[in-house]
Amino acid sequence: MKPLIPLAIFIFILTVSSCTTAPNFRIDVTTQGIQIGDTLILTHHLLPDWKEGDRDTFIATKEGKFSFCKQTDETKLYIITYHPSQTEPLRYCNRGFVFYARPGDHLKVKGNVEFFPAMHKEGGMYDDPRLQRILTLEDSITVEQNKIYRKLYYFANLRGTPQANPDSMMYYNQAYSQCRSSELSEALKEFRNTADDSEYAAWEYLQAVNRVSYSEAAERFTRFTPEIKSSTIGRKLEQLLKVMKNIEPGNTPSEFTVITSDSARISLSDYRGKYLLIYHWGYGCPGTTWVHPHLLKLYEEYHDKGFEILGFTGDKQPETLSQDSEVASLFYPPWATVYTNQKENSFIADDYYFNGVPILMVISPEGKTLLRGYSGIYQPLKELLEKEMGK
Repeated sequence: MKPLIPLAIFIFILTVSSCTTAPNFRIDVTTQGIQIGDTLILTHHLLPDWKEGDRDTFIATKEGKFSFCKQTDETKLYIITYHPSQTEPLRYCNRGFVFYARPGDHLKVKGNVEFFPAMHKEGGMYDDPRLQRILTLEDSITVEQNKIYRKLYYFANLRGTPQANPDSMMYYNQAYSQCRSSELSEALKEFRNTADDSEYAAWEYLQAVNRVSYSEAAERFTRFTPEIKSSTIGRKLEQLLKVMKNIEPGNTPSEFTVITSDSARISLSDYRGKYLLIYHWGYGCPGTTWVHPHLLKLYEEYHDKGFEILGFTGDKQPETLSQDSEVASLFYPPWATVYTNQKENSFIADDYYFNGVPILMVISPEGKTLLRGYSGIYQPLKELLEKEMGK
């Protein structure tokens, strides 16, 4: 491992020296607990689905501080993850330290490694005085969530031992589930819905847009300033509105042709005359684990009466498949499965906005979208099939 450190330091110095070129942004971080040799990984994530983009690795060359520059030609969302070299990694319930950066921004960050995701941000779009209360609330709730998460993890690891305490496990599980701030939620919602000149508001709106209707999102977009509409985030929102219109309940979604796991070509129009469930699932997702057996029962009961399911997933088949019947039922269902990570199928994740798992999208025999959402769609789907096809 030691021979790699000089190379990493060289990469770090080379990146810092690129601050003399444009466009770029700079970030200076003062973080109590950072040690020489610790690793920081900077990852660009694409919204709204949080797909991972390019990644850079840096090695800390000073105690308690690190800095770097990154070339960028547009505003982007980044996540920094911290990996200590001498101690066991701390457990965080967050992806890492999240921030937006624009070309030319100089961000200054302060905090400590114990609550690395909750470091305080200054500079760039974070200097907007309207944001200070929101940022303070976000940092506070992040610290509290991580404290509870570590307690929950501690008691979870005691399961099956004499020290196990089910009551404590249940207590911290409930505490973690309820560790939300209504004050923060309301403040952020108001800001992203009213700050028409704020790029931060637009980025946050993009992340929350899956919780509103197409008409509401389209109306909100019209109120952003021309500068925001023509920016990176404005163009993303405008493109997403087209996708939302395509999948909105009551509308007719666009035709598609995909390749199934058994190499068959299948199109949306092949299901005309039947009720179709488009089912986007993910291995290891609690929502998928819950809803999948229920969908198997619906399929068994109503398939012969005109109910079809078309499954989509970006997950690969795990090596442990043969040892886990629950996983096997995901990868070998009685309906067709489409892998969205195959090149010929990759378009569907964007066109149908597969931004999470499980996503259930119900198409009528006439080709219109009837229902769309997460696992909560199961119950209205069941009621629809009972009404139209009988129990």
